[in-house]
Amino acid sequence: MVFSFTKKEPQAPPPDPMVLLAEAQEFLKTEDFEGALAKFDELCALPVQSPLPLLSRATCRLQLKKYDGVVEDCEKVLKFLNTDIEGHSEEGCTTVHSLALMRMAKAFKELGKTDEAKSAVMRKNVIEHKLGRDKNEDENDEDDEERSKRMQKEKDAAEEWKEKGNAEFKEQNWNKALEYYRNGLGYDLYNPKLHSNACLTLVKLKRFTQALKYAEQCILLEPNWVKGYYLKGLILSSESKIEQARAALQKALSIEPDNTQVKALLDEVEARVDYVESRLRRRKAADKQSSGANHAGDKDSDSANEKEAGDNVPVEDVDSDEDYCNDDGCRTPKKIKFKITRKQIIDSAVEIGAAVLGIAAVWWFVSDSD
Repeated sequence: MVFSFTKKEPQAPPPDPMVLLAEAQEFLKTEDFEGALAKFDELCALPVQSPLPLLSRATCRLQLKKYDGVVEDCEKVLKFLNTDIEGHSEEGCTTVHSLALMRMAKAFKELGKTDEAKSAVMRKNVIEHKLGRDKNEDENDEDDEERSKRMQKEKDAAEEWKEKGNAEFKEQNWNKALEYYRNGLGYDLYNPKLHSNACLTLVKLKRFTQALKYAEQCILLEPNWVKGYYLKGLILSSESKIEQARAALQKALSIEPDNTQVKALLDEVEARVDYVESRLRRRKAADKQSSGANHAGDKDSDSANEKEAGDNVPVEDVDSDEDYCNDDGCRTPKKIKFKITRKQIIDSAVEIGAAVLGIAAVWWFVSDSD
């Protein structure tokens, strides 16, 4: 017999993604972003393998000034495969990654994180540039030949500034070299060599935070170029971020396993890791040994104190109304404490025996006199 309480209630069917999307769009038509956000939350909770609900939710959150949520959603979108998207050409975005980066840039700007905002915009520009879709409005009036000449002229100008920067770098004029490299980037923002040279110059100036941004731009522009990862590892090592430095250098070696420069730096980083770990092990061992010694010492000390206290405590009369006082204060006796040794028992027996003999001798003497 099956009891009624063992029966399971039938589960409701999962919500239809198309219905949720339609309901969210109705809220958007009236600019009810809170209502739309609730629907997009339900939609994003479903196992739907698409970045579009996340992008839509990020847009709602941007309108509601929930900027941290915008960044979180856009970072999830960037983990999806980049695909084309329509309807956002006015923002200069033709892919889901480009649009996510633009939403992220706006959120970072509102959060006051200007460096992160600029980096996001640049990443978007790199994507559109590689796809050949980063044309300005002024370029619409140019034919292909004029555009090609202009772009080549800009590349040549960037190369000239790079050579000037290299000359100053050799003379160890770091600030001047950095200025020239940045001038070159003004003509060719997507030149990885200019980013790497500016990065190395900033390392010489010990401006590691700025240098790291250039190293990451190198990696962004040329993901398979070892130098970007090497520079990142060098910077992180200089900032004592050993684990992160090791990860960057291991990535570089995965691209070029025989690169001796990367190997040398990685060996140095590994040695520092081993040194730190060995020091931690020794410290833990020393702490453990010290803790054990202190514990044993405390135990011996407690035993000695107890023994000493037992020897010095006088025998107390349980009926006594007097308080027992010492240097630590006074207390009322609560129990009898006896300390009787074997010698005391023997002495008492001898005394009792002598007393009995004495009584017997006196009795015999008296009785004999009668």
